[in-house]
Amino acid sequence: MARVGSGLRRSIIPIVATILLLALPSASMGASGATSPGSQNWASIYPHDFADPDVLQYDGTYYAYATQNFAAADQTVNIQLASSSDGVVWTSSGIDALPSLPSWAASNSTYPNKNTWAPSVAYDSGDHQFVMFFTATDTSDDATQGDQCIGMALSSDPTGPFVDASSTPFLCQGSLGGSIDPDVFTDANGNSFLIWKNDGNKLTSNGSATAPDSIWSVALDSELTSVTGDPTSILTSNQSWQQTSVEGVIEGPDMVEVGGVYYLFYSGNDEGTASYSIGYAVCPGGPSESCTDSASNPILTSAIGMSGPGGPSVFVGPSGQLQMAFSAWTSNDPVGYLSGGYRPMYVADVNISGGVPSLAPPNSVDSSTSVDGSSLGYWEVAADGGIFSFGSAQFYGSTGSLRLNAQVVGMTATPDDKGYWLVAADGGVFAFGDAQFYGSTGSLRLNRPIVGMASTPDGGGYWLVASDGGIFAFGNAKFYGSAGSSHLLDPITGMTPIVGGSGYWLVDADGEVLSFGNAITYGQPSSAPGGYRIVGIVGTVNSGGYWLASANGNVARFGDAASYGSAYGMKLVGSIVGIANTTDGDGYWLIGSDGGVFSFGAAGFDGSMGGRRLNAPMVGIAAVED
Repeated sequence: MARVGSGLRRSIIPIVATILLLALPSASMGASGATSPGSQNWASIYPHDFADPDVLQYDGTYYAYATQNFAAADQTVNIQLASSSDGVVWTSSGIDALPSLPSWAASNSTYPNKNTWAPSVAYDSGDHQFVMFFTATDTSDDATQGDQCIGMALSSDPTGPFVDASSTPFLCQGSLGGSIDPDVFTDANGNSFLIWKNDGNKLTSNGSATAPDSIWSVALDSELTSVTGDPTSILTSNQSWQQTSVEGVIEGPDMVEVGGVYYLFYSGNDEGTASYSIGYAVCPGGPSESCTDSASNPILTSAIGMSGPGGPSVFVGPSGQLQMAFSAWTSNDPVGYLSGGYRPMYVADVNISGGVPSLAPPNSVDSSTSVDGSSLGYWEVAADGGIFSFGSAQFYGSTGSLRLNAQVVGMTATPDDKGYWLVAADGGVFAFGDAQFYGSTGSLRLNRPIVGMASTPDGGGYWLVASDGGIFAFGNAKFYGSAGSSHLLDPITGMTPIVGGSGYWLVDADGEVLSFGNAITYGQPSSAPGGYRIVGIVGTVNSGGYWLASANGNVARFGDAASYGSAYGMKLVGSIVGIANTTDGDGYWLIGSDGGVFSFGAAGFDGSMGGRRLNAPMVGIAAVED
């Protein structure tokens, strides 16, 4: 892609120049220099597997294209597509931008996997057509059969369908292992280039690399559909951080011109590990001349909320801020598709000072402390299982892209905060990060739907609670009794275990508290009619009391629970749906169905989804314990 001013050529050259000026340091946010990237919290902006993203801005809309999804053959999307009006909230198009592979890349018995990777899309304003370069397996009977090669497809619309009618790849370096990861770059004068890497790190039968890994460049014609010169190697793997156990790897190139300086961003090391990182080189002679690696590489490595960042794509955000889309594993555990990991899309602000670029989360703060100084964080969970992480909470996965039999109704985190469980109304349980699956009621016929869950102190089990008060215990969670046969007047809306896990409380919509095991009842509201409907319960640090949260924002306290305030009387966009308290019991958070978060006491505010467009309403919140 032409990245800055992507594809804006010919008559639109003056606009490109203006954008380049806006991207200079004077327009930067300047926050990235305040903290190191490793101490900042990264949250994905599109929480679905979306590797190697490429962003194109056209006619007021941002389009992101990505590597194929990993699914059964009949469900594979060759090139994924998402769109956004603001570069912040992204929506899946539900379509395949490249629905049919060209004849040279058609799957067959010898090469059954499609392996369609790393698209780059640019707009040719002269011919009013969109040009997509992509990587696919050459299955034709030629010298490059079985290599990953670069194809070229055309469309009259940014959403496709893109069509490659050729019988051979657009470009393929068979003697160098193949050619992958194309990137279209257009400079301020309207000259376009194709940049890619030879697939040298592909291993031979004896376990050695096929060829040295290099990034290449070649000039394109004005229609972007033909090369006009000979390929030139502009960067070769030679830095230690790029080195895997076998060879040095550089890939996923993306060039951008800022203030007359050419920066080549790229990925290095093994994409299936947390060592995968993003670095850059400066190309003094332009895109056809040798580039020099930065001595400060890599500039983006694994950090809180993501591991192994790579596949950079630089674009200009609506405010003029230079930004970079990239993909990363959601956590240090798991990392790699074979381990159950996946790579959603993230966005970084790109700030350039003194000719040196730096990357930081948009509107970044140091996540080792929250906005108001507390070292906490939290997750928000939506009815479709979408997870949104704030503060030091890390994103480990979600069901946001799955078709569920029943909506998600709650979540709970593991004791070390390195995972969490989600539970659906049918009792289906989904485990992420280091959370273990111990069982569910997903295959049972329930009398009433599940409304919540809680985990044991050591994370070795969990309880599910139904709206009739039925309790289902899994793993090392012990059954202390239930209200399943009590014929309650009001439905149960929440539960929480006592310290040590030797009992639990249930609460119904009217505020009646039911105690089991060693749990003690400390009181309850006289009634909770109308908007006062109770939606959740949390206990104090020594289980000597509890707080009850209501839909209208009120917080009632009993036993030794202290008063820290409530959202009652505030103008709520969405009714309150959950409550979570701090580890030391000196504060709590409330969450609204619109994603708004209200913090009280020592509970720090680290952000929320309030004011953003949601695919499904929020149903709960879970806090980081340490």
